[in-house]
Amino acid sequence: MGKPLNITEPEKELRFTRSRQGLTFVAASLLCFCMAGFIWFRFYFDYLESSQTTELIIPIVMSTFFIVLAILFFWVAVHCTRHAIIILTPLGLELFPFWFPVKNFRMIYWSEMDKAIVSEDMKFMHIDCESGSKILISMAPIAINLRSYLKVAIEGRMKEKAQEFSSNDETLNETP
Repeated sequence: MGKPLNITEPEKELRFTRSRQGLTFVAASLLCFCMAGFIWFRFYFDYLESSQTTELIIPIVMSTFFIVLAILFFWVAVHCTRHAIIILTPLGLELFPFWFPVKNFRMIYWSEMDKAIVSEDMKFMHIDCESGSKILISMAPIAINLRSYLKVAIEGRMKEKAQEFSSNDETLNETP
């Protein structure tokens, strides 16, 4: 598959991140942190009231587990909001999966695409390639307000490609 290509004009690329997915992990992080606080303070105050007859090891372990989980979820949320899922470049579409994005990276050149359609509800993007393969991309990780930009960009590029193709056909037909 390879690594992402270096683009000579990075200002011409559109990056779409997993920001919506990152929001879910922020919520999970806050929930874990609140659970850790609740467990710790609930058992700690019971410990103080019961004149030190119970041990604090279980609430300490449980609170530590939830704090570590909260930190992990927060790190994943930051990762999701900083890294792209789809990058539109002058060369084509770069697709980055959630797991091992550099290793499983996929580049689809505009010349390879026959048709790219974003569904009406903007939940999926369907790409037909010249080789006969089809790619279905879920747009759920992308923020809802950014999906329309992706749709306009894809449809605009496909329209440009169709115009280039039709102008090439006209020049071939005019040549005797």
